[in-house]
Amino acid sequence: ITRRAARECAVKALYSFEFNKEADPVLLFAMVCNEAEIPTNDFAASLFTGVVENREAIDMKIAENAKGWKIERIAKMSLSIMRLCVYELMFTDVPKPIAINEAIELAKAYDTDDAPAFINGILNAVGKTLGEKKE
Repeated sequence: ITRRAARECAVKALYSFEFNKEADPVLLFAMVCNEAEIPTNDFAASLFTGVVENREAIDMKIAENAKGWKIERIAKMSLSIMRLCVYELMFTDVPKPIAINEAIELAKAYDTDDAPAFINGILNAVGKTLGEKKE
């Protein structure tokens, strides 16, 4: 599958995880992909598990840059998309512009009309705090 499709798969699993936090992440990922008949691969699985394993650090970075917003108030789909992108920004070698653009495309496809601009603002702020390592 394409990297974009893998990101879609990971975001859908992250969204489901928001409602099933007690579930085993590996089993939940497999169940979500199987039930929704979503194609998956090792890249999608690594994105999902990477976000789950680093969620505290990722959420801290989002909270620092979501001026006037508490994490709990951010829509779960927007938060899932941002978590995936921040994970890519912090823990992978995906270039910032690509990671942020992919998040915006996911928001356009799966979130509300206002979400892409909201997500873009926060992710650009996060990107600036991470320095120049991923240009």
